[in-house]
Amino acid sequence: MKLFGFSKKEKMSVDELAQLYTNTLFEVVDNGFPEIIGFVNDNRKFEESPNLQTEDIKWFLMIILAANNHRLSDFFSDDVVDELHNSCTQQVIRFLENDEEEVVREMVVDYESFFAEQFSESAKLEKAMARSIFIKYNLNDYQGKLLKNQNEPNPVFLQELANLLSHFIWSWDDFLSKYKIV
Repeated sequence: MKLFGFSKKEKMSVDELAQLYTNTLFEVVDNGFPEIIGFVNDNRKFEESPNLQTEDIKWFLMIILAANNHRLSDFFSDDVVDELHNSCTQQVIRFLENDEEEVVREMVVDYESFFAEQFSESAKLEKAMARSIFIKYNLNDYQGKLLKNQNEPNPVFLQELANLLSHFIWSWDDFLSKYKIV
């Protein structure tokens, strides 16, 4: 409600935000990964199906988390970013309970570094996500000879995948218009 130019936003702690943020991303990944599998496996731009399986979700989750974490500093102070990052990492450790804690921590850092490299090459979040998936799932192996030899993704496939991946990006503008982090 806006009254005299002031808007009443619901207050949320960083801990509450971290819980909501990670749980929502986990849910979106869990519900959306089958769509990505279907798009990749049935894509006619490949000579043969990459045959991705639902068990291959870990890499996808790590890419989605790295992409979303990459944007945190655009919206929050360094202290809040650090707290969100640490809490997110703890949630990932719990989610990947079969892996050792230190292995998961290293995996988070590795994926964030890997994603930052992809982002620096494309400068667009969705394209960097699509390139990351292309590389991590070795999709080059399923392309035609010309693109395979160039080790470059089919640009049409990459754009279509990037369009799909835009649904996996947290909308901080919308969120922060309704909530104030305290």
